[in-house]
Amino acid sequence: MICFAQEVSVPILMYHNINDNYDISNKSNEMSTSEFEDQLKTLKNNNYNTISFYEYLEYRNGNTELPENPIIITFDDGYLNNYTIAFPLLKKYNMKATIFVITGRVNLNDSVLYPHFNWEQAKEMQDSGIIDIESHTNYHNMLNKISDASLTYELRKSRYLIKKHLGKDAQIIAYPYGFYNEKVIDFAVGAGYKSAVIISQDEYPGVNYEDAHVYKLKRITAAGGVSGSELLEIIEKNKRI
Repeated sequence: MICFAQEVSVPILMYHNINDNYDISNKSNEMSTSEFEDQLKTLKNNNYNTISFYEYLEYRNGNTELPENPIIITFDDGYLNNYTIAFPLLKKYNMKATIFVITGRVNLNDSVLYPHFNWEQAKEMQDSGIIDIESHTNYHNMLNKISDASLTYELRKSRYLIKKHLGKDAQIIAYPYGFYNEKVIDFAVGAGYKSAVIISQDEYPGVNYEDAHVYKLKRITAAGGVSGSELLEIIEKNKRI
């Protein structure tokens, strides 16, 4: 079934860490392996079809149609557990995801709470056709608080490193902490990005329709302690925002 343009809504889910021993007070950033699999399985069983940002943008440009119940799954930062836990589960259910990687922290293990995957692991995921690696800047600075020179560096350095190590042009960016302004958008456009995602502290930020600003795409936090059926309810409520 192909959805007519006026009916198409695209929820974007935001994940971070898969951690079986997470602190429930940090549930907005972490969940267990079983919780993540339950959410994937529920989405799959309820006919949600994962798509990439490129498929979404092609649809927005009138070049393709989207499947029934399209949804985009994203991870922020580039943690090792995205490779060791999330990637195998996504392959198991044949579901796509985008990982926004902090390029300056690739393969970083010291001075961080959670280790980050390396470039070889990133390449394996990118080449699988399941995972798309995109930019979360180079050092995860607040883009609306830094100088023009630093802003240019953050945006362009991450694209350079992704191109160098993965052989692809990163065209989607997740603003660190969700902080941005119109200048940040202008600089992102100038750096070669075609779209960007934001973060909302609101449980119900809404979903993305055909008139959504492509540099301000909304995301729904997929939290720990939330069952697959509860996540479905959250998505449906966001469709009514």
